[in-house]
Amino acid sequence: MTTGNQSSETSDMNESLQKVAKGALIVFIGTILGILLGFVGRVLIARNFTQAEYGIFSIGFTILAICGSIGSLGLVDGIPRQIAYYLGRKEIEKVRNVMLFSLLFGLLAGVILFLLIFFSSQIISVAFFRLPELSYTLKVFSIAVPFLIFIHVLKSIFRGFYNSKEKVIFEDILKNLLFVLIVSVVIWLGYSFKWAIIAFTCSVVITCVFFIFYFVIKKPISLFKKAKDKIDFSVGKELLCFSLPLLLLAVLYQIMTWTDTLMLGYFRSAETVGLYNAAYPLGRFISTALLSMIFIYMPIVSTLHAKNKKYEMRRSYVILTKWLCGATFPLAAIFVFFPNVVLHVLFGQEYILAGVALQIFAIGLFVRNLMGPNGATLTAIGQIKFLMYATFAAACINVLLNVLLIPRNDVFGGVNGAALASVIALVSISLLRSIKLYYISKIHSLDKNILKPTFLSIVLVLIVYLAVKGFLTITFWMLPVFSVLFLIIYVASLFITKSFDKEDMDMLLSIEKRTGINLTKVKRLIKKFI
Repeated sequence: MTTGNQSSETSDMNESLQKVAKGALIVFIGTILGILLGFVGRVLIARNFTQAEYGIFSIGFTILAICGSIGSLGLVDGIPRQIAYYLGRKEIEKVRNVMLFSLLFGLLAGVILFLLIFFSSQIISVAFFRLPELSYTLKVFSIAVPFLIFIHVLKSIFRGFYNSKEKVIFEDILKNLLFVLIVSVVIWLGYSFKWAIIAFTCSVVITCVFFIFYFVIKKPISLFKKAKDKIDFSVGKELLCFSLPLLLLAVLYQIMTWTDTLMLGYFRSAETVGLYNAAYPLGRFISTALLSMIFIYMPIVSTLHAKNKKYEMRRSYVILTKWLCGATFPLAAIFVFFPNVVLHVLFGQEYILAGVALQIFAIGLFVRNLMGPNGATLTAIGQIKFLMYATFAAACINVLLNVLLIPRNDVFGGVNGAALASVIALVSISLLRSIKLYYISKIHSLDKNILKPTFLSIVLVLIVYLAVKGFLTITFWMLPVFSVLFLIIYVASLFITKSFDKEDMDMLLSIEKRTGINLTKVKRLIKKFI
């Protein structure tokens, strides 16, 4: 390879990393805010209504999420991949048609699913969950289904153009903020639990209406260049052919993700579901950085793949995985070492029984982060069939383990068994994806500059925990202090193990340029360890 080509590859890679960093930072902040707001809404319901009612809300929310995933027809990943791919090939007319067909498909799927859930709510509630009171929740949530799907479609269109702020504004912040505000009014007025269900549906509907108005005004490109332009049905067919396998993939992933909640409702009780859904939403925070990165990473790596930029893909994968581990390590450590403190303060004394489940989630989800964005990379490359097989295998593992573990009455049963089943399934699918990705492209995260600082950080944090355990009674106000300490430990481990890459310096230059923060001393220090 010539020096000129190497310089071009490095420039392209730095540009891609900077795009991912910028987009991921926006999505990360927005996702954190969204999860926090959604979490506040859940806490309001958990603290102001009964544990059984919180369990019913969680079951209804799970079914709504599954419907939203099914109704999206795989378009959530199919739309940005196709738009980014056509943009890379400068086929603008095909981009227009992708946008048009995605809106049409989303609308039809939403209406069909609304009718299906609304008229079968009684059967689902009584026959499967033996909870007649769940029927009302499903009927109200079913109204939100088409609006939720349309939000997914609109954000995916903007995602294809590398735009991330729309997801943050509408899906993360506005929807969850409206939910918190409306449910707060419901509680303040002393209304019943049924009005809390209505509050969530209203937040989805209002958000969708605002998003539609925004799209009409700010759409990336016009849907029609001229009035006489013809619709290219082949593009719609191609979009469906690419997206429908992703639909099956999404359904399988939803089965793997939400099986725990549904099977706890079947084998145990609504109270147990409520207990589990104290640990699970907290565990999701560890996945936030990965999901934020994937949101903008997938369309960018699709463009790199279209241009056959293999070197940039490999290096970007390693660098981003290292940053991902650093971003999530402190929180994972807090959940592992102080789970009861977190649960007690946020949910109440009765929820500390979910402490072991929270530890299981923290360890498993961090291990998954350590493997990097393998699923998004395989999607960009076009390995959809393999992803379906891998996800199907993981979903089967999850269901089987839930059947075996949830009914048990020991430490590995109930809530803990459901968490263990979920984590084993998630780690299994990530491992399968990593093996396949390495086999076809030599992309992997087993880089010494990732593994060395991670393992050293774990050892140092464990030493700190054992040292303070016998001398301090940990309270909630201490957790932010420990979070900062754990972050310092991880950064120090990077220096001690000399795990910085030159791309890290390029990322810092980009951050310095965009934020105006003077990082000269930091850059000088890093240069000594590159």
